[in-house]
Amino acid sequence: MGLSAAHLECIQQANATLGEGPVWDWRTGNLFWVDIRRGYVFRHHLASGEQTGQWVFDERVGAVALTADPGRILVAAGLTVYRLDLESGDTSVLCVVRHIPKHRFNDGEVDAMGRLWMGTMHDDYFAPSEFTGGLLHRIDPDGTVTEFGKFQLPNGIGWSLDKKTMYVNDSAAGTTQAFDFDLSQGIPTNQRTIYTSPPGKGMPDGMSVDAEGNIWCAMWDGWSLIRLSPEGEELDRYPMPVRRPSSATFCGESLDQLAITSATVGFTSQDYIKSPRAGGLFLAPAGCSGQRPNLFGVKTDAS
Repeated sequence: MGLSAAHLECIQQANATLGEGPVWDWRTGNLFWVDIRRGYVFRHHLASGEQTGQWVFDERVGAVALTADPGRILVAAGLTVYRLDLESGDTSVLCVVRHIPKHRFNDGEVDAMGRLWMGTMHDDYFAPSEFTGGLLHRIDPDGTVTEFGKFQLPNGIGWSLDKKTMYVNDSAAGTTQAFDFDLSQGIPTNQRTIYTSPPGKGMPDGMSVDAEGNIWCAMWDGWSLIRLSPEGEELDRYPMPVRRPSSATFCGESLDQLAITSATVGFTSQDYIKSPRAGGLFLAPAGCSGQRPNLFGVKTDAS
């Protein structure tokens, strides 16, 4: 049994311009997600359905990550990674990556050794004459930054169950890339394409890997989520009521629900008519279980 579209509900209609990056904190029962263009970080308590926090940054926020302290998260905004105290709202800088004009952080994920991986991209892929590719960055717990390979638009990031393969969606290329991954050293090598989206079916955006090792991708401009095998075979495609679903993560006590973000950036009047709930945070039974997110600075699998 796959994701149940019949039970899909919009649990927070934030009218996000560029909703992204949902992260489930099982310790507190909260979902964090962002509106990149507005610089918002949202906190939504899943059981009560209440929005329990909102923080605003002057820069565009690409992603957040959990830390060992439930009262603090990382926020990647602009080209800076901040530590955010959720109680006081105070921030401090962990690191700043190399400045490239008009570039910003996009999506990110923490690996099993507690390192944060972040992609960067040109801030406006809607301007093809200006659009340039992005980079992948590994950010160690001490704030050291290492750059890897160039992409058109690096997006969702994940790993195989044995941590020997790293996946990165390259949205502008319409592909899912795989790398051999050295977990101890944090080095991806042997890049290859395992999935290419068919024309007119959208672009792989945010990603989540389930407990069986399958890869779930939100399909930007594709009105759908897809589930891929570890080898990149499209196993299922699930319809969404919005044109631009942007990311999905497993959540809930049993990690058997999917929280799905969506966007309205670049929308026309007809787009709003066709998908009036766009910009909302959605929840649906997944029909399978996922995995907990890793914590920055915490080793969860040193094999």
